[in-house]
Amino acid sequence: MAMLNLFIENFVIIFVAIDPIGLLPIFATFTQGLNKSDIFKLTLRSSTTAFVVLLLFWVLGSAILDFMGISIHSFRIIGGLFLLIIAYQMVFEQRQEKRQDTVEKAMSDEALTSLATFPLAIPFIAGPGAITIVMLLSEKGSDNFQEQVIGFSPVLVVIVLTAISLWLSSKLVNVLPLSAIGILQRTFGLLLGALSVEFVIQGIRQTFSI
Repeated sequence: MAMLNLFIENFVIIFVAIDPIGLLPIFATFTQGLNKSDIFKLTLRSSTTAFVVLLLFWVLGSAILDFMGISIHSFRIIGGLFLLIIAYQMVFEQRQEKRQDTVEKAMSDEALTSLATFPLAIPFIAGPGAITIVMLLSEKGSDNFQEQVIGFSPVLVVIVLTAISLWLSSKLVNVLPLSAIGILQRTFGLLLGALSVEFVIQGIRQTFSI
């Protein structure tokens, strides 16, 4: 039961951080006019790259913090504040505007094949928010291998769901009106905001032994 709760909790947090629903209209813009084969390749490359990036930060996150002399408590505080800013942007739709600006710049400056890495994989799927969440969740769990696997498995599930939604983005955008996507994004923003506050509170308590 504890493992199931861990999976569900991490799944919700990671799903909110990656926000695959908010990526639908952006990916549809990317793939407009492309054939199904190119869309599939773009989806596969971007999803695979994002998964590898998040896996590396899950495995090496603590080593990176130790190397830089940063305690996990301090990282929880600053990470929580950083996520709070992202949550604010999601609620007031500023995050979507920034994503769209990045799309326009990337499409004018880069070949389509390189777009799978930037900006699709990084920073849209494996963005700063998702990377921060992954590092915090990896430190939250114990050193037990099974618990680490269960804790990370939601990342794989969310990446697969993201890949499927991106693959079907042109159809889903027609089914889901922009107003519905906006409402879902605001809801995710509120949830992420609440989670970010929890991270900050935990960091402060552990830093000052409250």
